[in-house]
Order: sequence, then C-alpha cells, then structure tokens
Amino acid sequence: MKNGQRIHGIDALRAIAMLLGVVFHATLAYKAKIHGGNQPHDQQFNSWIFDLLGFYVHSFRMPLFFIIAGYFCRFLYYKIGERQFIRHRWKRIGIPLLVGSITIVPLSLFPNFLYEAVYIDGMAWQEGWKVSFLKMFKRNGLYHLWFLYDLAMFYFITVVLLRLNRMNMVKRASGAFSSWWSQLSFRKWFWPLLLSVPIWGILYFERDLFVFVDVHFIPKHPSYILFYGYFFGLGWLLEKRTDIFGILIEKRTIFIVLGTLLCLLLFYFDWNKQVYRSFAWWSIVKWAAGFEVILLSLGFIGFFLHYFNTESYLWRYVSDASYWVYLTHLGLVVWLQLLFLNSAVPGILRFPLVLGIASLVTFVTYQWWVRYTFIGNILHGPRKRRSPGK
Repeated sequence: MKNGQRIHGIDALRAIAMLLGVVFHATLAYKAKIHGGNQPHDQQFNSWIFDLLGFYVHSFRMPLFFIIAGYFCRFLYYKIGERQFIRHRWKRIGIPLLVGSITIVPLSLFPNFLYEAVYIDGMAWQEGWKVSFLKMFKRNGLYHLWFLYDLAMFYFITVVLLRLNRMNMVKRASGAFSSWWSQLSFRKWFWPLLLSVPIWGILYFERDLFVFVDVHFIPKHPSYILFYGYFFGLGWLLEKRTDIFGILIEKRTIFIVLGTLLCLLLFYFDWNKQVYRSFAWWSIVKWAAGFEVILLSLGFIGFFLHYFNTESYLWRYVSDASYWVYLTHLGLVVWLQLLFLNSAVPGILRFPLVLGIASLVTFVTYQWWVRYTFIGNILHGPRKRRSPGK
C-alpha cells in the first residue's frame, strides 16, 4: 500500500509466503534424511528431491515473510497512529496467538505424539492414543505459531523504540540514520552484499547452515530473534524507500537465478557435510547463505511486483485465506502422512495427496466457517459476500 492504495503484488507475495509453509511441512515426511524429533518419516518412500525442495523453501520463505511484515508495520503505524495500531495488531496477531496456543497447537501436535509413541517408542496403538492425548495438555511450546509470537515481540519493540524516539538524543541519532538511508543509491552493484553482512554475523555462530527456529515461550536460541528481527527491520526501511521496488523489478531475474544457484551449491555442501571442513570454508559458506537469503527475498519481491501487481479478486481471496490455511494445516498434514505410512497408496502419490488434500480442506473450511464469520473478522477484517454476476 502507498497513499491508501494497495500494492497488489505484495498482497500476492504475502499469500505465497504463507502457503509455501504448507509445501515445506508436506515435504518433511518424505525427505531422505530424517527430519528428527517426532516428525513422521516415510521409509517406504523418500527422496533427496524433497530435501532440496524443503531446503530451498526454508532458506527464504520466513525472511521474506518478515520483510513484508515490517513493511506493513511501518505503513500501518503511520496511517492509523499508535493506539489504533496496538488494537489492530492485538486483533490480528494477539488473539490468534492466544487462542491458537490452547487449541490449534495441541491438536496439531497430537499426530506427532502418536507417531512418536507408536513408531518410535513401539507402543500399541491403544496405549499410544492415551499417552498422546495426555501429552497434549503439557507445556509444548508454540509449534508452528512461533511466528506470531515473534511478530508480537517485534511490534512491542517497535512501539517502545518509537516512544524512545521522542527523546532528543535518540531523535537526533535516528534522524541521522534516516537521512543516510534516504540518500543511499541502491543502483550500485554491491548493495545486496552489504545487506547480507549482518546476516553473516548472525549465522556465523549457528551450528546449522541457517538459524534454529525456537518454539519456546522463553527463547533458548536468541540468534533467531536477531535473524528475523533484521528482516523485519529491513521491511520497515523498505517502506521508507519504495523507489527501491523499481530496482527490484529490474533486477528480479538475476537475483532469483543467482540466489537459486547459490542455494543449490549450499545444499550440496550441507548434504555432504562440507560446511564444516575448515574455519575459512565455514566463514565463506555462512556469508553465501546470508547473500542467498537476500537475493531470493528481494528477487521474489521484484518478481511479484512485476507479474502480480494488478488487482485480482482471486489473489485477494487467496491472500485472505492463506492466514487460516497456515494456522490450521499442520495437524492435517501430519495426520495424512501418518495415514499413508505402510499403506497401499503409491509412494509417488503421497506428497501430492498430502499437499492437495490439506490445501483443499483448509480452503473449504475457510470459505464455509471463517470468511464471513467473526473468525474472519479477526484474521483479516469483515468481508461481504459477492453479489451474483460480480
């Protein structure tokens, strides 16, 4: 949005960032390498293709999501003011987080607990059901709703920082930074490299190639907060410089192609454990990981601004629905993966069936039970039914 107008490409991109989460979670059972924990693993059918697909999606999806979140955060704050901003974010983020933590999370975790009890611990099904049911009521963290917790945290920090900005000393410092940012020339070839430097600093101390997502209420891996907080802040700054969008549209192809090539190389190194072979190599690979995230995130912003920046009822609908789809998909995905274990369903069909059925069910429930109800009002605001012929 700018001056009250929607940027339709950003709407479409936000929807895709959400829906790619369904794709990512659908791949986990079919990766050649076991994902770990109590995530189902299909030993009848798995392939490195799903490892690569999951690696690719995971490398940029959430950074891209937080860039978009930071962008809309700044726009909304200055459009409606602090008090209305807090109310708006409580309604869209706080309530879904609170309600989802005590409803969606336990129900989504139940099939994971059942897999752990039956397939890992070797319990009988009847005993496994009982143990899994009781485990639902223990402290299990936020599961896939961790991103709402992070958003709430970033919104809180934003309000605090903006209040501190009323102090003269802070105001002068932020004003100097704002002036510097406004005068930067982003047509220089090296600026994506510069944007990747802070990411390198954060990733350098991570044992894995990318950050470890922390689902605890009290984070045990604060580096992931710095990681996603950086992208949230980058999105905030992009809202100040929407002229950058034109550059991203121009450079979209080279960013995506170069980022994808880097991702393939990083996947090869990670797959063969070559990330860890020396101190110098570790430093280079970690920098390449940060650079890849920047290239793909900004490249896909340019791609969607170019190809999806016209008003479309379909994409507006998908954008509205994607929030509900992501909130509710994971338990269904894992149930389907469990159902297909040791079944007669051909292995090659399992991933598309899991993805297709989960998507269909969540979109249908959105249309029937969410879109025009109080739930939809909370998630995206009121929607009116379209008149026939419109």
